[in-house]
Amino acid sequence: MKTLIIYQSIHHDNTEKIAKVMANVLEAKLVKPQELDISTVAEYDLIGFGSGIYWGKHHKSLLNMVDKLPSQKNKKAFIFSTSGVGKKVS
Repeated sequence: MKTLIIYQSIHHDNTEKIAKVMANVLEAKLVKPQELDISTVAEYDLIGFGSGIYWGKHHKSLLNMVDKLPSQKNKKAFIFSTSGVGKKVS
């Protein structure tokens, strides 16, 4: 299964760390929204979308990119998020 993971990681690179682990397991290509050639999305069977959560939403660059994607049929997709909310463990 040909897999693409599109992610945005801003502050502490936590989302990027998670995306890299998933990409390694799935043998996926990793790209950021601003690096994506939208015309290539149809080449993939499984597409993942991920970012940190900012004011209750995924990063605006990821959401804006998703809005530009053409409609796809017979594709599988997943979404993931990270959050820095919580106590810091020493």
